[in-house]
Amino acid sequence: MLVGLLATNNAAAGNVYRWVDAQGKVHFGDRPATTDHAEQLDIEVGQGWQPFAIQVFYEAGLASLPQQPLDQARIQREVNWVYRFYDQVLYFDFFRQVPVSIHVFPDVGSYQRYVSAHVAGPFPPSLGIYLPVSNEIAVYLQPSELGGIENTYNTIRHEASHAIMDSLASRLPLWLNEGVAEQMETLSWADNRFVINAHQMNRAVLDHYRDQAMDVLAFVEIPGDEWQARLESGPNQAMAGQLVYRLLSTSYGRACVTRLLQDYKRGERLRSYYLLDKHYIGSVAAFKLHWSQWLASGMKQPERVVLQ
Repeated sequence: MLVGLLATNNAAAGNVYRWVDAQGKVHFGDRPATTDHAEQLDIEVGQGWQPFAIQVFYEAGLASLPQQPLDQARIQREVNWVYRFYDQVLYFDFFRQVPVSIHVFPDVGSYQRYVSAHVAGPFPPSLGIYLPVSNEIAVYLQPSELGGIENTYNTIRHEASHAIMDSLASRLPLWLNEGVAEQMETLSWADNRFVINAHQMNRAVLDHYRDQAMDVLAFVEIPGDEWQARLESGPNQAMAGQLVYRLLSTSYGRACVTRLLQDYKRGERLRSYYLLDKHYIGSVAAFKLHWSQWLASGMKQPERVVLQ
């Protein structure tokens, strides 16, 4: 049995309320059902941007708790950061986009059983997953050794990126798909601008595996089956994250990412190598040189990427 919690808002009025009913369930809406224990939330809304309603479902064991382990207002706010980032930074049109729902499990066992029932064939160990058929994100409450509740929020933002990619660009290389999703883990919104902080784990992992890292031009051409085979034994995820972070840290790199995604959104079938050669300033030769120089520098700069 699942209990659904629907977060909505009235973007024009800018009023979003949070309240708890007599059964202890948390609700969100533009009009509270009762003024008792109703809290008005401060959700920033830029000109022309209207946040999406996000459904969060707790598995039965969690739904019965008097207080939910995840902050509903925070989920609403941060998932909308991801949608807004795609809309305002990468220029994706969400006019027909159906917002993703989020299904939270109490532990890895219940999460894996649910995913096994909804995914054909084996799937690698994961902290969360996007399920296209039901347009939902499945996550579990991570224990402290995996980062705890804070990393659970990071995982939700990561998977929200995959949900957007899946709905808007069916043919997308995994390095780009995973690389952008990794940036969403450190994404924040402050002073009317996005901030992406350096992903310390990605940097540490890639630095550790530096001698085993692939040539970057070979890396962007890895087919999906090989990517999955290398996922547990190499720095694929970390390299994808660092590669996209470096691209987003410069204006010409951001332009390249935007053009790549727009090409794939239109159904482009050219391989990454040729699209990078077309869109990256100085062609693939400069792309490889810039990456090699940054890798050799230890990837310590910039500490964050600020996007106006």
